[in-house]
Amino acid sequence: MIMKRLLLRGLMVGLSILSSPLWAAEPILVLSSSDPENQAVAAGFKHYFTGSIREINLEGSDAQQRIVGEQLKGAPPSLAVVVGDLAAQMAQWYLPGVPLVYCGVSRAAKFSFNNPQVIGIYHEPNPLEQLKLVPGLFAGKTRVAMFYSPENVQINQKELTQKAGELGITLNFVTLGSIKEVPAKLRNTLPQTDLLWVFTDPVILSSHSIQYLVLEAVSAGVPIYCGDSSLGRRGATAAFIPDGEDAGKLAAKAATDLIHGTRRSKQEIVYPKGKLILNQKIAGLLKVSFPASLLSQAQELIQ
Repeated sequence: MIMKRLLLRGLMVGLSILSSPLWAAEPILVLSSSDPENQAVAAGFKHYFTGSIREINLEGSDAQQRIVGEQLKGAPPSLAVVVGDLAAQMAQWYLPGVPLVYCGVSRAAKFSFNNPQVIGIYHEPNPLEQLKLVPGLFAGKTRVAMFYSPENVQINQKELTQKAGELGITLNFVTLGSIKEVPAKLRNTLPQTDLLWVFTDPVILSSHSIQYLVLEAVSAGVPIYCGDSSLGRRGATAAFIPDGEDAGKLAAKAATDLIHGTRRSKQEIVYPKGKLILNQKIAGLLKVSFPASLLSQAQELIQ
């Protein structure tokens, strides 16, 4: 009972702040939750953004999303910076026409913001930059299968194929429309694959599918490479994940541009820098040896 009263009091205070006419004129920073990835983006943003901004945390709650969304709809901010899928969905539903910067939104391709004044900080480093690391990380592994949903992942097949050819790599684009397709396509793909490159995607990645992907790939002797932090820390042999501070820095620049009235004819996508995670334990199981130059560059080493 006491906890319920405290929660209700906190919500009422939050609502009173949201309803303030002064607040409505301020830009807002909305986090989907308090997870470390969102917090890293928020920290980078606040370090580099020089204007005033109101921070809101939805705490992963659909109810909080509705409450905050309704209040913002009645008193729209001058600009919204949203981090994560829940916050981006709120912006789609409640903030049409508001200049928007989004970060770390894996479902961005399915959201329709109906506004050219949108800048997206992509939820992975540039796929070309990820590809460039493959020969050094996985020497001799030239048959690379790319697992992704074309509905959610933005890649340029022609550009990637050309770069892969220059690196002596053959890409197999394995597209999926549902998580139900993962087992069959994985079974068909692994025997002809030296490396499984998995893209951050709500169709493919969940707590259950990550475990399945890792078990199947390791059993087949095929390492996994990815740009996703969860998979990168839960069984991928190597991962080049987005640097949260850099994503926040890019979001701060984008927000400043929008505030200053930089006009755009269409939505814009910006890629954050990446940081390297290497899993020495999985690499040892799969007889993968990382060169010293890349070991020294890794921000995280999993032993």
